Amino acid sequence: MVFLGIDPGYGRLGYGLIEVKSNTLRQLSAGVIETPAKNTVGERLIEIEEKLNAVVAPFEVDHCALENVFIKKNLTTGIELIQARGVILLTLTKQNIHVNSVSPTQIKKLITGSGTSNKKQIQLMIKKLLNLRELPKPDDAADGLGLALCAWMQHRNTRIKSKVVQS
Repeated sequence: MVFLGIDPGYGRLGYGLIEVKSNTLRQLSAGVIETPAKNTVGERLIEIEEKLNAVVAPFEVDHCALENVFIKKNLTTGIELIQARGVILLTLTKQNIHVNSVSPTQIKKLITGSGTSNKKQIQLMIKKLLNLRELPKPDDAADGLGLALCAWMQHRNTRIKSKVVQS
């Protein structure tokens, strides 16, 4: 199965794709989608859709974890981020990819076991779980990989719960 993780962004979106076969985890791809600040809002949203389609196209993605958006400071930036997240949801839904929303605290807890972990602790666990030689970089791509791991863990936990209920 293939799992996608997306750290949403308007100017910079992080993504990660992992494959799980017989409980062996493998990184397929990770990176960043960037949109030029000189482009209009509409052009940037179209670019997010096109580039995300290109990222997902080579894979048969089963599930995606998409980080929730929390607006703390700049409302204008927050609105743009929410618009980008909407385009991401639309793009993935059109491809019949199941999407779960995940909070930053849930990500930390699923990856490290603690909802108060720092970025370095999360990256070290991602490195370990995916058997990577180096810490994943840049940070947005690392977040995408962490979210892909969350998508896998959520799927696995749902399957385990449904087996227990059926028993």
